[in-house]
Amino acid sequence: MGLTPTKSYDDLLADGIEALTAKGAGELDAYVSGLNELGVQSPRGARWTAAMLTDELLRLSAGEGVSARAPLHPVVGRPFTAASASSEDLLRGGLLDLWYLVASANDVTDRPIGLKRLGRNLVLWRDAAGAVRALEDYCPHRGAPLSLGRIIEGNVSCAYHGFEIDAAGTIVAVPATPDCPLVGQAAVRVYPVREIAGAIYVYFSDKLGITPPEPSLPEELTSPEWSSFLFTTEWKCNWQVALDNRVDPLHGSFLHSGTFTLGYGRQDSELKVEPAPHGFSTVRNNQRGVNIDWHEVEFRPGNILWVRTEIPYPASAGGGSFRINGHPTPIDDDTTFVWFYRSRKISGWRRDMWRFLYLNRLEARAQTVVEQDRVLLEAISLEARNREKLAQSDIAVGRMRRLLREEADRQIA
Repeated sequence: MGLTPTKSYDDLLADGIEALTAKGAGELDAYVSGLNELGVQSPRGARWTAAMLTDELLRLSAGEGVSARAPLHPVVGRPFTAASASSEDLLRGGLLDLWYLVASANDVTDRPIGLKRLGRNLVLWRDAAGAVRALEDYCPHRGAPLSLGRIIEGNVSCAYHGFEIDAAGTIVAVPATPDCPLVGQAAVRVYPVREIAGAIYVYFSDKLGITPPEPSLPEELTSPEWSSFLFTTEWKCNWQVALDNRVDPLHGSFLHSGTFTLGYGRQDSELKVEPAPHGFSTVRNNQRGVNIDWHEVEFRPGNILWVRTEIPYPASAGGGSFRINGHPTPIDDDTTFVWFYRSRKISGWRRDMWRFLYLNRLEARAQTVVEQDRVLLEAISLEARNREKLAQSDIAVGRMRRLLREEADRQIA
């Protein structure tokens, strides 16, 4: 007979908090007395007090989440991206003149990393001051990936022959050839880059030397009233397939039925699309706060795209809701960098309690939903659109596609 694994302290505390929440505990004193009645041990073995619990929740709330990073792979191969010949080509690879989240901030260190986004090879690193830099991953000498090199005094040095390139894309040293006339030449494309809310954003454009507007951010990432976790991963599908899924509320009632957050509510609804200042919102006509019943698209051409979705927590978990903010970033025609922030408007010890439970178990439960999406969407080809039979439930999908098509037509013209 196998032995039953002993639960960790964190798990026992989370079990107690969830049990008390399901029973209706709402105030700090109720959790304190309830944990004592349940016999959940405090760190020092003494009875819980309000001060002790708030201190412990604050300690346990620190962290970014175990699934906060997608694998980053060295990039080799063709460093050039041909201009799109049609709106369809542009949409397949990703719209330009937009900020895209490309990596978690923790992935970028003082060592160069290579990654591909929108079919383009990038090298990212931190300079001597810790600022993130982004260039085309291409050494102007003989085409070796700069990401295979190293950082010298804040500049990226090619592993092949030691050419050094600064953050402005200029050749600053050619060690093998003293007094080389190439020194001082701007030779590598520079990408505008920002570090925001635990992530790295890059602006993609074919306009050389462009100074883009600062990224427009949702209140969930700018207001201290909100707390967020970043999630990233990679899926083997075109980014448009993943984006369709983000603006499709009714799939939650079918694909995700039986899950922790989306196993409730009706499966039949009529969707209503309502105009918003920079896009549109979508609501169900017969329920709100039960399943995926509301989302909003904010599309600012020349700046950024956001899709905001409201996800409810069941009554047994205390009710309320959290939001998902983000949109998929194309890697290439067949691969997508999927990312989003999970955010909740909550404060004080309740914020710390939510963050602790998220790190301990809520993220793992949410991963069940993400994995269901991944398996299904990786089985859908972009070419399936040629044989689609869309229904009223796809009204937001149609609106999203139309916005993207209009912008693609404008960029190609």
